[in-house]
Parts: sequence; C-alpha cells; structure tokens
Amino acid sequence: MHVVNVQDKWAWVSGLLAVGLGLVAHMVAGGSAPALPVLLAFAALCCLAAQLLARWVHGPLILLLISGVAQQLLHFGFAAFGGYYPGSGWVEHLHGVGQSPGDAPAAAASSGGSPHIMLYTHMAAAILTLVVAAGVTGLLKRASLTATKGNTA
Repeated sequence: MHVVNVQDKWAWVSGLLAVGLGLVAHMVAGGSAPALPVLLAFAALCCLAAQLLARWVHGPLILLLISGVAQQLLHFGFAAFGGYYPGSGWVEHLHGVGQSPGDAPAAAASSGGSPHIMLYTHMAAAILTLVVAAGVTGLLKRASLTATKGNTA
C-alpha cells in the first residue's frame, strides 16, 4: 500500500493562504476586494493548483517563483473583478479631496493604489506564503514521524 506524504495531504492549505495573504496585500495597497463568489473561486483554483504541484515541485526557489506567479495572477484577478475607488485602501486615502458618490464608477477603471506599494505587498505575500507553508509542512512532517514512531514502539 502506498503511503501518502504529509505534504500531499495538506498542500491545499497553502492555496487558501496564498489567496488570503494576496487579498490582504491587495487591500493594504489600495485595491478593493472582489465579491465573495469570486474569492471562493480563486481559493478553489489556488487549492487545486497547490495540491497538484505538491507532488512534483519541492525546491524552495521554484516554490518561490510559483508563489510569485500566483500572486501576480491573483493581483490581475482582484483588479479585474474588484474595481477600485480612490481612498479605499488602508495606505492610500483621499487627503481631503472631495468625491461625490456619482464619481465612483468612473474611478473603477483605474488599477488602484500605488503600483510600487502593490508590488511590494504582493511580493511580501508571496514570500510569507512560502515561509508559512514550508513551516507548517515541516511541523506536520515532524508530528507525523513522531506519531508513526509512537505507533511502532
């Protein structure tokens, strides 16, 4: 009987982590969140991709590259489905510029926020996703080894 690795069992969690951290990064940099069904679809796709890649990709640099590409794709998805309203981010705000409610859809065509802050926050989300996923995988692997060692003794 084939034993399933711990990484293969819990790889989908890194997909959820990537979407959650990407959403936080996007909103901190001034973007807005898409609707809940869109977020759930992104989460499902990222979980599926993480689960499929867990068997074949194990190098840290490749994982960092994949995490960065995932954050870039999430950024494009959040920008396409989220819309943008100036002053809606935590970092960027209006600084006293008046805006009427009728101006909001015209501003939605903009990508939102500073591109530099958006880049830095999504890079931080990619690195943090890799670090947390690797740390959780290491903890689960040690716990699994301890449990199997306790069962055989």
